Amino acid sequence: MSFQRVPTGIPRMDELIEGGFPADSMILLVGYPGAGKTTFAGQFLYNGAEKYGARGVYACFAETKRTFLKNMLRFKWDFERLEKEGRIAILDLSVTREAGLQTNLNTIMETMTSINADRLVIDSFTAISMALKEPIDIRVMVHLLYKFLKKANCVSIIILDQPWGSSSIGQGIIEFLADGIIHLETYFDENHKLRRRLRILKMRGTNHSKLPHEYDISEDGFVIFDTQPSKET
Repeated sequence: MSFQRVPTGIPRMDELIEGGFPADSMILLVGYPGAGKTTFAGQFLYNGAEKYGARGVYACFAETKRTFLKNMLRFKWDFERLEKEGRIAILDLSVTREAGLQTNLNTIMETMTSINADRLVIDSFTAISMALKEPIDIRVMVHLLYKFLKKANCVSIIILDQPWGSSSIGQGIIEFLADGIIHLETYFDENHKLRRRLRILKMRGTNHSKLPHEYDISEDGFVIFDTQPSKET
């Protein structure tokens, strides 16, 4: 069985996952602070609109819409123009308890329907879960989110923040439900230089790369290097 692929347009990324994300998949993007999670997700939506004619929604829970727009202009990605053209929608959503989450999901679904979107970014799952105190509430929220995303029939990137030094990548359930997991790491090399490294931990229906790949955030956005990290790293 072959999977329909949705290209990211991020240099070298699609080569690592057989041409793109599987259609209608939920991708968990996990990373340390400064790893470039928002850049990766923004580039996915921007490339979708500019290169492939795809429409997308960016749901901001962790930062404001204004901050997102300003940060994306650093890479010359004019999301404000795309929004005016009806190809992208950026939502400024507040973090609330479970009842409010359903309202936010309804807003996202209505927006996706209104522009016929097939790409979605939720930034971030961590910000949403912080409003929930009990583990059972987080589990309910995860299942609610998963059912919503499957109903949305889109490729979704769910950003998950990982504290420095932590080896855990989730709350014990969302990583099992996700169709794919991409892990973005930051570390210091032997010369005390900050380096970044990407690992694809999971991608259903895909013979994905099993190797770590170094990358950086350039003026053009997220760039994966051709060379592999040395054995020492």
